[in-house]
Formats: sequence, C-alpha cells, structure tokens
Amino acid sequence: MKTLSNIYSTNKKQNLFLLFLSLYCAILLLFRAKITQSIFYFFLIWNLFLATIPYLILQFAKQKIQILENVKTRFILFTSWLLFLPNSFYILTDFVHLKKGKPELFWFDLVLLFSFAVLGFLFGLLSLKEFKNCFSLFYSKKTLLFIIPVICFLSGFGVYLGRFLRFNSWHILTNPFSLILEAFQTLFTSEALFFSALFGSLIYITFLIQDTYNGRL
Repeated sequence: MKTLSNIYSTNKKQNLFLLFLSLYCAILLLFRAKITQSIFYFFLIWNLFLATIPYLILQFAKQKIQILENVKTRFILFTSWLLFLPNSFYILTDFVHLKKGKPELFWFDLVLLFSFAVLGFLFGLLSLKEFKNCFSLFYSKKTLLFIIPVICFLSGFGVYLGRFLRFNSWHILTNPFSLILEAFQTLFTSEALFFSALFGSLIYITFLIQDTYNGRL
C-alpha cells in the first residue's frame, strides 16, 4: 500500500485524472448493467486492469530508480513491461463487440467502449513516456529514437496476437513454446505485418503528438 501511495503522490495531478476517468468508465458500465440486467461488457474491467500494469511497472521503477542501474534487472523489467504493453492498446479492438450489443443501446455502447479504449490507450502512451524518461538515463537520445518505433510495432504485433490468435501476456509463462512458435510463424505473414505496421504507426504517431505537446508545457 505504501508503494502505491508513493506512486500516486509522484504525479498526483496526472494520477488523479486517470482515477477520474476510471471512475467515469465504471459508472457507465454499472449503469448499463443496471438497465440491461447484463454483465456483457464486464470483460472491459479485466482489460483495463491489464492496461494499467505497464504503467504501474514503470511508476514503480521511478520509485526505485537504482534497480535500473543493474543491467540484468533493467532487462528483466523492460521485458516484463514490453510483454504487458500491448494490453494498453488492445482495448481499442474491443469495438468489434459493438455489433453484439442491443441496437437500442448502440450509441451508449459506443461511448462506453470509446471511454475504456481512450483510457487504456492513454495508459499505454503515458507508459511509453515513462519508458523514455527512465531509460534516457542509460541510453542516448538516438538509441531511444530507434527503440520507441520498434516498441510501437511490437505492441501492434502483440495486439494482433491477442485479437486474432487469442494469446494473452501470461501465456509466456503458461504456454511459452506455443506462443513463441506461433508468433514467429505469424510475424512474417502479410496480414500480421500489415496489422502490426498499421496499429504500430497509430501508437507511434499519437505518442509523438503527446510528446511534442508535453515538450511545449
């Protein structure tokens, strides 16, 4: 609890805003459940929880910045962060469920999914920003300029694995061989490359917009 309190206090204004958006999403979801007597969209809670993990990993690293001085520890933390990062952007693909809802609730469901998608995507962008801030202590600006687009592409590929092959981040622990084999076989297909490049470019462009805007403050 103390660690979470410290994470919250590190950037109180930003984290308060994220909590406010989370509360807004929760109210929309509970309201829909109340009027429909259905928990159809409750999977969004789990997806949003997964979306917060990479952000929390780097917020924790900021609190214990000395652990990043060790190369092995830094590699483990970076790998863990990278495995969970696609979850932040994955929620955007949950719009596919819109057609499964009630026609009379189409616009409400659109706002509901959009709210969760924006919040998840925001967690991902802020996580990328924290990655840049933390790792700029150990790598040059040129190195980061190369690494970040690659991370965005890999995040796009991670979303592809989740949406089309139905893999999850924890499969690296529970079913690593199948995940690695199928990921390697799929990576070089035209469909996977196109989706990863398309989704990765969206992530990268929005990150650049955010980074440019922050640089002017």
